[in-house]
Amino acid sequence: MENASKALLIAGETLIGLIILSIFAYAFQKAYEFAESFQERIVQQKIVTFNTQYNKYATGTQGAIYSEDVVTLTEQVINWNQTTVIDSEKIRLNILDESGGAIYSTQTQVASKFDRTTFLDDYKLRGEPSNAGEKEYKFSCGVEVNPSSGRVNEITIKIKGFKDD
Repeated sequence: MENASKALLIAGETLIGLIILSIFAYAFQKAYEFAESFQERIVQQKIVTFNTQYNKYATGTQGAIYSEDVVTLTEQVINWNQTTVIDSEKIRLNILDESGGAIYSTQTQVASKFDRTTFLDDYKLRGEPSNAGEKEYKFSCGVEVNPSSGRVNEITIKIKGFKDD
């Protein structure tokens, strides 16, 4: 009888030990899942922040950006492409005229070839009232996201017409 009672105590202690180990394993797993999801949220937030700086120029069907926006966006893309070492994270930028011909493209020209002054001379009135016949161009801007990384990977800017038309 005494051995049976000791056996029951040992079995009970073993069962309690297994329950405690199971609770620790479960808590450890949940802590790991929380840390993993927290890291994933940080990565997603970085992607959203990265994309926002380019998506703010996207015009949709109704909006337009103007020559100074194009220059700012182009210089931003050039700077990004020069600083990132991962080729798959580089952004392709194409500036097209009304017929779809390339005015500037990051694939065909050296990044340093983009000249802000020349671009502004060609596509902006620059506020001179004496040039009443000239108008500033407006542009549409499309932003594409890489489906696998979720990051902006291509921007297409196209002349849409003239400002105030």
